[in-house]
Amino acid sequence: MDVDTLNTLRTCGILVLLLPLLGAVLAGGLGRPLLRGKSHFPVIAGVLGAVICSFVVFFKINGLSHQEGAQTSWMVPVYDWLSAGGGTWFKVSFLIDALTCVMLVTVTFISLLVVIYSRDYMREHGVPVRGYERFFAFMGLFVFSMCALVLGGNFVLLYLGWEAVGLCSYLLIGFYYQRPAAAAAAKKAFLVNRIGDFGFGLAIFLIYLTIGHLDYHTVFEAVRAATANHGAGDAEALAQVLGINASAASVVMENIQNRVTIIALLLFCGAVGKSAQLPLYVWLPDAMEGPSPVSALIHAATMVTAGVYMVARCGVIFVASPVALTVVAVIGGVTALFAATIALTQHDMKRILAYSTISQLGYMFLGLGCFAASSAIFHLMPHAFFKALLFLAAGSVMHALGGIIDLRRFGGLRRVLPWTCLTFVIGSLALAGFPLLAGFWSKDEIIHAAMIHRPVLGVIALVTAVLTAFYTFRMVFRAFSGEQRVPEGVHAHESGKWMLVSLGILALGAVFAGYFGVTLHAGGFVGVFEPHGAFHHYLEPVMEPFAEAAGHGEHAEGGGHLLMYLSALLAIGGILAAYVLYVRRPWIPGLVRIAFPEQHRVVFNKYYVDEGYDKAIVQPLRQGGRFCFGLDEYLIDGIIWVVTAVPRTLAFGLRTFQHGALQGYGLSMAGGLAIIVLLVLFL
Repeated sequence: MDVDTLNTLRTCGILVLLLPLLGAVLAGGLGRPLLRGKSHFPVIAGVLGAVICSFVVFFKINGLSHQEGAQTSWMVPVYDWLSAGGGTWFKVSFLIDALTCVMLVTVTFISLLVVIYSRDYMREHGVPVRGYERFFAFMGLFVFSMCALVLGGNFVLLYLGWEAVGLCSYLLIGFYYQRPAAAAAAKKAFLVNRIGDFGFGLAIFLIYLTIGHLDYHTVFEAVRAATANHGAGDAEALAQVLGINASAASVVMENIQNRVTIIALLLFCGAVGKSAQLPLYVWLPDAMEGPSPVSALIHAATMVTAGVYMVARCGVIFVASPVALTVVAVIGGVTALFAATIALTQHDMKRILAYSTISQLGYMFLGLGCFAASSAIFHLMPHAFFKALLFLAAGSVMHALGGIIDLRRFGGLRRVLPWTCLTFVIGSLALAGFPLLAGFWSKDEIIHAAMIHRPVLGVIALVTAVLTAFYTFRMVFRAFSGEQRVPEGVHAHESGKWMLVSLGILALGAVFAGYFGVTLHAGGFVGVFEPHGAFHHYLEPVMEPFAEAAGHGEHAEGGGHLLMYLSALLAIGGILAAYVLYVRRPWIPGLVRIAFPEQHRVVFNKYYVDEGYDKAIVQPLRQGGRFCFGLDEYLIDGIIWVVTAVPRTLAFGLRTFQHGALQGYGLSMAGGLAIIVLLVLFL
C-alpha cells in the first residue's frame, strides 16, 4: 500500500472516531447554555461525517481488493500508547479489511437515521432541555464507542470499545432514571453484561499469557501456525511469527493447542452477554424501558451485533476448536427457537421485537457455528435495517398514542397512521422472510448451511422461521387491522417529517439490502436469483478460515432452490396463519388459551427464567449481603469497640488536662523542652 492510501485510511479512521465524539462533547457541553433545543445538530453533523468517512474507507478498500495480488487486510498504525524496556509494548492501530468496512458503514448509517429520527421523537415526548442534550450526548458517545470496537486492531482496543458501549447502554436504558423500571432495567443490563464480560476479559488475559501478544495479526497467525497440519502444528512457522527460537516455539505451540478451546469459549462468554443469547439474554427485553430510538440503535442494529462481529473476527480461534464452534451453533439455534416461542404470547410491541432480536441474533450465531460466516454477517446487515425500522415504527405508534404500546389497548391504526403502518408492514415482511425482501435471502443461506452441517439445528431454524412469520404478523394484524380502537383521551396522529424520513429510508433498506448478497441472472423467474453474490465475494478473504475448516468453498454457503422455495412457503404459511387467527377467526386464540392454560401461562411468563434467576442467584446474593452487613455492623464493630477501649479510657483521663488555653499549652511545651535539654546536658 502506498503512503497516500495509508494516510487516507488513517485520517478517515481517526475522523470516524473523533467526529461523533466531538458532537457528543458539544451537545453535552454547550447544549444547556447555548444550543438547548438544537442540541441534536452537533451529533447529527458528527455522525454524518462518520458516515462519509466510512464510505470513503469502504470504496478505498473495495478498489484495493480488486487489484491482482493485493493484500486483503491492512494494519494502520496510529500512535504508540505504552512503552517498556526501550521498546513499544502496545500500539494503537486500526485493522481495516472488508469486515471492518461492512460494520462501519452499517453502524454509522443506521446511527445517522436513528439520530435524525430522535430529533422529533425526543422533542415531542416532553423531554426537558437538560434531558434533551444529555440524550444526544450519550448517542454520540455510543457511536464513537461502537466505531472504536470495530476499528481496533488488537484485543485491548476491542475490550475498551466493548466496555464503552456497555456503559452507553447503561446510560441510555436508564435515560428516564426517574422511573423505577428504567433504573432497574439499566442496572440489570449492566450487571448481566458484566458476567459475560468477565469471561471475555479472562480470554484476553489467557491469550496474552499463551502467545505474548494481543494484536490481531500476530495472535491469528500464531493460532493458525499452531493448529496447522490438521492440528499437529508448524513450529517453524510459529517461531517466525513470534520471532522466537524453535524450542520456545514448541512450548508455545503446545500451550496454544491445549488452551485454544478454553480461549474460544471464554471469548464466546462475552458474545453471549453482549448479544443476549442463552442464558444471558434476560437483560434485553427489560432494556425496552429506554426511549424507542435507543431500542432501535443499541438493542437492535448495532451494539447487540458486537458479539457476532467478535466471533467472526476471531474466526481463526473458533475454527481451531470444533467443540467451541459446536457450542456457538447449539446456543444460537436453541436461542433462536426459545425466544421465538416467547414472542408468540407477548402484548408489548417493543418486547415482541426484543425477543425477535434475540431470535435473529441466534440465527447469526447458528450461521457462524455452521461455517457460514459470510451469511451470518450478511444477515446482520439487512437485519440492522428492518429491525431498526420496526423499532422506530413501534416508537411512532407509541408517540402517536401518548406512550401506550400494549396491543390489547388499540387496533385499526392503519387509518390514522398510514405511513407508519406501511413502513411497519415492510419491516415485518422482511423480518418474516417474505420472498424477495432483505431478510429472505440471508435467512435462507443460514438455514441451508445448518441443514448441511448440523441437520437437527437446520430443522430448528425452519421451525423458528415459521414462528417468526406468525408472531410478527400477529403483531401487525392486532395493531393495524380491524376496527379503529384508540385509548380514551388520546388524539392519535402521524409522526413528524424527521421521523418519517428515517422510516422511509430504512424501509428501502429492508426491501433492497438483501440484493447485495445475491447474483442476478438473465432468463425466466426460476434461477434468476442465485445466492452468494458480491457481498460474499467481498467478505471472502476475511471469512476464509471458516471455509477452510468446513472443507468446502464459500459457494456452499448459498442455499439450493428447493430449500429457498420451502423457506418462502413457510414464511407465507406463517403469515396466513396469523391472518386467519387474528383477522378472520379472532376467537380461536382465546379458545387455545382456555384449552391449554398452563402451557400458555408458562410461555407468557417467559418460562419463569427471571424468577428462577431471582430465587437461585439474586436472593441468595442479597441474603449474603445482608449477612455480611450484619456481621460488619455488630461483630466487627464490637471487636473494634473492645480493642479501642484502653486508649479511649486513657484519653478520658488525659483530656481533663486539655482546657483549650494556648498559654497553658505553650508553658507545657517550654517545660518539656527544658527537661529534655537538662537530661541531655547532665546524663
